[in-house]
Amino acid sequence: MNDFISLKILLPKSTLDGIVPILDDQVHKSDSIHHMSHSQMRPELPPLPASANEEPSELYQTVMSHSFYPPLMQRTSWTLAAPFKEQLHHCGPSDSIANNYSLMAQDLKLKDLLRVYQPVTINVPREKIVQGLPLANKSSSEPNKKKMKFSPKDKEDLTGTRLACNTSTSLPMRTEVVTSLTLPGSRPMSPEEQIDVMLQQEMEIESQETKPTESDLERYYYYLTNGVQKHMIAPEEGEVMVRISKLISNTLLTSPFLEPLMTVLVEEKENDYYSSLMKSIVDYILMDPMERKRLFIESIPRAFPQRVIRAPVPWHSAYRSAKKWNEDHLHTVNPMMLSLKQLWFTEFKDLRFVRTAELLAGKLPLQPHEYQDVIQKHCMEARQILLNKWIPTCAQLFVSQKEQWVLFAPKSDYDSSRRIEEYFASVASFMSLQLRELVIKSLKDLVSFFLIHKDGNDFEEPYQEMEFFKPQLIMIKLEVNEPIIVFNPSFDDCWELIHNSFLEIIKNSRGIPKVESILFPELKGYNLILGTVNADEKLVSDFVDQTFEVFQKNQVGPYKYLNVYKKYDDLLDNTAEQNITAFLKENHEIEDFVMRINSIKKRRNEIASMHNTVPLAMFCLDTMSLNYDICERAQNLKDHLIQFQVDVNRDTNTRLSHWPSSTHLKTQGDYRQPLESLLYRLLLSGSGDSVIQC
Repeated sequence: MNDFISLKILLPKSTLDGIVPILDDQVHKSDSIHHMSHSQMRPELPPLPASANEEPSELYQTVMSHSFYPPLMQRTSWTLAAPFKEQLHHCGPSDSIANNYSLMAQDLKLKDLLRVYQPVTINVPREKIVQGLPLANKSSSEPNKKKMKFSPKDKEDLTGTRLACNTSTSLPMRTEVVTSLTLPGSRPMSPEEQIDVMLQQEMEIESQETKPTESDLERYYYYLTNGVQKHMIAPEEGEVMVRISKLISNTLLTSPFLEPLMTVLVEEKENDYYSSLMKSIVDYILMDPMERKRLFIESIPRAFPQRVIRAPVPWHSAYRSAKKWNEDHLHTVNPMMLSLKQLWFTEFKDLRFVRTAELLAGKLPLQPHEYQDVIQKHCMEARQILLNKWIPTCAQLFVSQKEQWVLFAPKSDYDSSRRIEEYFASVASFMSLQLRELVIKSLKDLVSFFLIHKDGNDFEEPYQEMEFFKPQLIMIKLEVNEPIIVFNPSFDDCWELIHNSFLEIIKNSRGIPKVESILFPELKGYNLILGTVNADEKLVSDFVDQTFEVFQKNQVGPYKYLNVYKKYDDLLDNTAEQNITAFLKENHEIEDFVMRINSIKKRRNEIASMHNTVPLAMFCLDTMSLNYDICERAQNLKDHLIQFQVDVNRDTNTRLSHWPSSTHLKTQGDYRQPLESLLYRLLLSGSGDSVIQC
């Protein structure tokens, strides 16, 4: 009533006339303006008249705000975060604590508990209890006074008979209840069946609930942001930030460049803490249908469903037993394993049996024997690093950290050495995995080395050298094996060379000793060699098959390039020589000889101008010896023609020298001009040197 009188004093009379009916309905429910939140519709105060020039009072503004958004929490209460719904049940402060969101116990009060349960003290004679118990249990029959609780209806009959009956049947009844609570195990369901059941349940729940309207969403968001005040929520413990800071590197925490970001992240964490708690409180309050009705929120957005799929078979016991066995026998959590791992990643993670980056940066292409020598050299160097550095360093770690594993050793000569053997077997398995990792990465690098030319070397004729700008790997010579041109080495030999590269890596990874062979040199009769990759593993065959596919694609270009030499097949199969022989058996003018010599000279120049090296992706063809051989064959044919003509001229000169002297001068003058003409033409054809020598 005091607030009502204050409202009359603060507001103008014209405005007060419109508010009085509303206040009359609310005054009997609450005596505070902050508790006006039980209207069944959205009431609003009439607007102030135009004659009221003064600013609306704070009381008027509060009533206006609460008429549209009823308060969610009590602003004046003995406890924090006390919702309005507690007023309807007239709960005291002690009853409201921890009872805010319990719908089934919202009207439960502490004073009612005395009516439900009342402790009763009954004196039971010691002899009656001892008679029904075995002799060994007599000492446990004290004390002879027992306190038991009964409901009000049990107070009507408290005779000795009733007590004896209850005492004798209490234990079997408890056993029966426990047995009945043991539910049979559910039938194992596949993950698909489980997800179908969850989806069906979600669809049923969604069909029963109405979708929130825009007004519901708006009001729900308002109560999320303004419904619960920040001072009503317990602040976050300071230890939380300490635990979070321990998970972050000190370098990041002390960096001056990251200080603004650190401030923003801490503020964001604090806001997330309060916003999540506010949302939880609002969601729990809105679980009450009466509160939804009071706050004019019919429905709220559904949370995203959390689906958990369990294994379709009983696995928990097997998992726990396997985990326990691993912890006792495999020693995966021993600190020495971490030390070995750290040593590997700090000093040996970049080690490879074949240093492909060094190959690509060096002189390419390589001759077949050079390629083989480089692969063997790299593999041997990596093996020496493993033998002379990795294994001794691991042994030194075991010596320096003896306290981490010496507890597994037998205490005396009569104790079993099984635990220490299992420990070093685990160490050997771990180091074998590291060695296998090294071999696998080396094999991958070697495959990547050849995958540079995975597109093959096929080309469109005529051959264009600029199409193959990537570095070639292996040099192959073209040689004449009459009557054909052959590759040296052949492609079968090249593949054997490449395949042996993979085997060379695996070969050099074998025979690496275990660390206990250095720690305990007296050990004999044990397998003291680390495991590695075997050549017959599918992993290796997959790498080899992948490389062989690239190798096959790079055989097309070399065979196709041989078409360039097809027009010189007559020089290779002696057909040209036979044609020259047949030509010389016939009578021809000197002009025919000159024409034939020029033709052979032209072909020889064409061969001499061809590529001496032919880049073709993976391979590079060395054609120098082939071109020289064909040029020599053409030169021999040309020399044959010239020599034949020189021999004919020599015979002619010889016959002329034996003629009579009277006719010698005359004949010499007659033949001098043709001989000079022959010499001149042969000089023009590029064969004058041969004539002069003759």
